[in-house]
Amino acid sequence: MDREARRSWFALQGWQEDILDVGRQRQAQWSWRKLRKARRWSRVLRRIPGIRMIAIGNALGYGNCRAASDIDLVIITAPGRIWTARFLIVSILKLFRQRPGEHGADALCPSFFLTTDALCLESLQLPERQSSIVNHQSPIPPDPYLLFWPTQLTVLFDAGGVYDRFWSANAAWVRRWLPDAEPRAIHPRWGMRVRSLAARSSQLARVLESLVRAWQLPRLLRAFPQANRDTSVIMNDSMLKFHTHDRRQEFRDAWMAQLALQPSPFVMPSGSSSVMPSGSSSVMPSGSSSVMPSGSSSVMPSGSSSVISSEVEKSRLGVQ
Repeated sequence: MDREARRSWFALQGWQEDILDVGRQRQAQWSWRKLRKARRWSRVLRRIPGIRMIAIGNALGYGNCRAASDIDLVIITAPGRIWTARFLIVSILKLFRQRPGEHGADALCPSFFLTTDALCLESLQLPERQSSIVNHQSPIPPDPYLLFWPTQLTVLFDAGGVYDRFWSANAAWVRRWLPDAEPRAIHPRWGMRVRSLAARSSQLARVLESLVRAWQLPRLLRAFPQANRDTSVIMNDSMLKFHTHDRRQEFRDAWMAQLALQPSPFVMPSGSSSVMPSGSSSVMPSGSSSVMPSGSSSVMPSGSSSVISSEVEKSRLGVQ
C-alpha cells in the first residue's frame, strides 16, 4: 500500500495519519487490501445475469475488520433471478478457491442475497423484549447492530439506482432511532451500468431459475437445518441469508449492559416531584443573572448529577 493511497484511505475514514496508533494503521491497511480485492472481483461478478447491486457489509463495511476477516458480499438481484445468481457466484468462487475454508485471508463470502422487490430489512430485527434499564425513558432499538448495518454498506456496483431504492426502503425505520442517518456516496464509476451475460429469453431464464432452485434448496436445507426458524438463516425466493454465526444478540446484550451503567440526569429521584410549588415562580429575581461567576466551572462534581433534584427538595422543605 503506497503512502498516497494510505493517506487517501485515512482521510476517507476521518483519521489523521500522524496520530494513529499502530493497531489502527494496520486495520486500515487490512481494510484497504480487502477493498481492492473486492473491487476486482465485483468487475467479474457484476456480469452475471440478474445482478443489480454488489456491496460489502459487516466488518469490512464498517472499516473495522481484522487480518483474517472474510469479505462479506451483499448481492441484490432482479426478481426471479436470485437462485441463478447464487449458483453462478458460488460456482465461480469455488472454481477459483475463494470461498471461506478454501482460501486463507481475504476469502469472499456471498452470504446475503436480496431481490429488488424485497429490500426492506425491518422484519429482520431481533424480537423486542422488556428492558431492565429503569433510568432511561427513551425507546431503545431492538437490534442496534442491524440498525447501523444499512448505513455502512460499501457499494461496489449499482445498476440503475438500486442503492437509492434500498435506502428509501429502509430509511423510515432507521431514522426512527438515527434521525441524521444518510446513505453513503457511490463512486460514479462504480454505479455505471455494464453489459451482463443475461439470457435473451425470459422463458429460458425462468426455466434455469427453476432448475437451479430445485438443485440447491434440498442441499441447503440439509446443510442449514435451522433455516427459517429465526432471522439468522433465511431461504426463500426473495431472500437468501446465511449468517450461521449471527452475533446480533450478543452485541445487543453488551450494548444494553453498557446503557445500564450510564446514569441519566433527566430522571427524577424516587419520591421527588417536578411540579413547582404553589405560588412559586420560575422567573429569576430582579437583578439576578444566569451567567456563571468568573473562574467558576460548569462541570458538576462527581456524583452530584443524580442528586440535584433531591437537594433542591430538601432546601425547599428546610431539611438540613
